[in-house]
Amino acid sequence: MKQLGDRLELGPGSYVTYPHSNGFVPGGREMVYVQPREGQIELRVLQLQSGKSFHLQTVESGGGASPLFWFDVAYSAPVLAAVFHNRVWTLRLGEKADWQCVYTPAGAGRLHGLVSLRADGSCVLCGETRGDAYVAVEIDLRTGQARDVFSHSWLANHFHYVPHDEAWIGFSHEGPTEEIPDRCWVWHGQHVPGGKPVFDQLSEQEGVHLCVGHERWCFHDLSAFVIAYAVSPAGKRGLYEIFADGRPTVLRWESDVFWHCSMDRTGRFAAIDTSGRWSESGLSEAEYIACRDRHVQADRDKTPNDSDVLLLDLVRRESLHLARVRRSQHPYHPHPTISPDGQWVAWTDMDRGACVTRICLDETSS
Repeated sequence: MKQLGDRLELGPGSYVTYPHSNGFVPGGREMVYVQPREGQIELRVLQLQSGKSFHLQTVESGGGASPLFWFDVAYSAPVLAAVFHNRVWTLRLGEKADWQCVYTPAGAGRLHGLVSLRADGSCVLCGETRGDAYVAVEIDLRTGQARDVFSHSWLANHFHYVPHDEAWIGFSHEGPTEEIPDRCWVWHGQHVPGGKPVFDQLSEQEGVHLCVGHERWCFHDLSAFVIAYAVSPAGKRGLYEIFADGRPTVLRWESDVFWHCSMDRTGRFAAIDTSGRWSESGLSEAEYIACRDRHVQADRDKTPNDSDVLLLDLVRRESLHLARVRRSQHPYHPHPTISPDGQWVAWTDMDRGACVTRICLDETSS
């Protein structure tokens, strides 16, 4: 596991997409990223080998376009999906095509900002708030038909297809992490049509729950990686793997400073950013508390703070530090992600914008 050469920095203000979404174009040669500009949001495509980028499409900022603009690219089809102007839109990549509106909520329905595409680009999943209901909606892009998949009376969001088996949908019970004891949920039309929580969040201290979130469902198994945050009042904090089929939760890497996570297709390697200084040997109690408090204050005051970006080899128990970055409020969290072909890591730096570096993952050694 090593970094190959310097990183590409795509300019102040630019950023990568959300970590449980995909920004890499099928084939692994290009990556889509966001470049906000005055009066509009621009989508650009980076050619990873040459470092050159070109314009893809824009979204005008008028008409209610959210400044938090996320998107998803299908893993095996040249299709991109996004939400803006309270509609779901798709875009064909590799063509001079315009946005195509594929879903508009009825009445007072309001769409969430995140979408998820099936790997073959055939369906797109989104979230919608209708009064007191939070609804997962699936649009079949072949027929144009939309259906309600399920709904809850509490704030359900972060809907995304489980890459290992897209019949399953992972989603979140959203809210203040200190108050939510059942953050991580899954749904399956046959096995769990009502959905079920899959992480008990038990800490080492009886009666005290871990504060968890930023779960990302996996490619290699019917599982997700999820972080027990620094603000958890008791341990063990760090990177957990949870399972949709009832297998026991596994602590993959203990750390007091993990924040977001994603993984490669094998599940052996994880990309992580942090809420405090990374040290493979860990921090003292005083250092941990200081890092935690700075992180909480930065979130509360919407001010910058430092974050480290690293790769973990979960088999060999090795870490690779890739960068120390500046982070601020969304969309300028680092959100590191590994490309589907395992050759690149991308993240966001508030000062330098979207960043990409080439890596070598040694998947043969154990």
